[in-house]
Amino acid sequence: MLFFVPTHEKEVYVIKPTVKVEDLSAEYVPQSTGERLVIIGDIHGCNVEFGELLKAVEFNPGQDKLFLLGDFISKGPNSIAVLEMAMKYNAACIRGNHENTLLRRYAKKHGQKFDNDLESGEYDAEEGGFVHILADEKKIIKKATMEQIAYMDSCPLLMHFPEKVFGEDHGDVSAVHAGLMWNVDNYEDQDPAVLLYMRTILGPDNSTASPTRDGILWKYVWNDYQESVAPADRRTVLYGHDAKTGLSIMEYSKGLDSRCYKGDYLTALVLEKTASGGWEHTITSVKCQVHDPKLPGYVDGPF
Repeated sequence: MLFFVPTHEKEVYVIKPTVKVEDLSAEYVPQSTGERLVIIGDIHGCNVEFGELLKAVEFNPGQDKLFLLGDFISKGPNSIAVLEMAMKYNAACIRGNHENTLLRRYAKKHGQKFDNDLESGEYDAEEGGFVHILADEKKIIKKATMEQIAYMDSCPLLMHFPEKVFGEDHGDVSAVHAGLMWNVDNYEDQDPAVLLYMRTILGPDNSTASPTRDGILWKYVWNDYQESVAPADRRTVLYGHDAKTGLSIMEYSKGLDSRCYKGDYLTALVLEKTASGGWEHTITSVKCQVHDPKLPGYVDGPF
């Protein structure tokens, strides 16, 4: 006699409308000495290096908080492990282009609507837009739990900090995955494609984001503009996304994508309240193995 065991489909999460701008909860902002906020650039599934970086900064989940700048999944050896760690430590997050693509594909797979068509990859004018390359969101969807999908869906495109953690003369602080246009004052008016993808902007007036690497790096225009306005009107931005440029700490922009996936470094910016009520900022990086199969020294999986 043959017995047929029914199969059970995984529970399906219902994708919510994209949250564009959100205020960072006060619980993530250090209020006294000994409390820290650890902000980490693009992890890209490099779970071992993620753990090593937390060790390097002596992360204490009892009093420290964690913040991820997007693209914490995809490409690397174990995105699911990264998600598990992020959720274990209740990490605040912003959405990167790879999380956005995963959510878009998840919605499509389950017949749900998704409110933007932005896809991770590189822009190719001949192909009519962004071409999805070197990523594994489909595989992650198969392995991810409903709770992990929900966690990624909870990440807004931009997070506004409730305190001026770099000082009054550096103005409001926000975190995005890719960047901000200097000539758009209202965060809600920023183009989602800019928040997820921008690396350069086009002349002659530097008023348009480039879909390619043509033009000037947006951070130079951003910093020049902040110097030109009154301190009360300045803004400082934390971002990732630009692995080619690498770690880039400027006065009004802090770029933390330091090419971990390609074998360089994974970097954290640590914010800590001082006894005087001010802020201390430190940078810590750990060396990464090469997880890009196209590069010499490629390793498959943890080291």
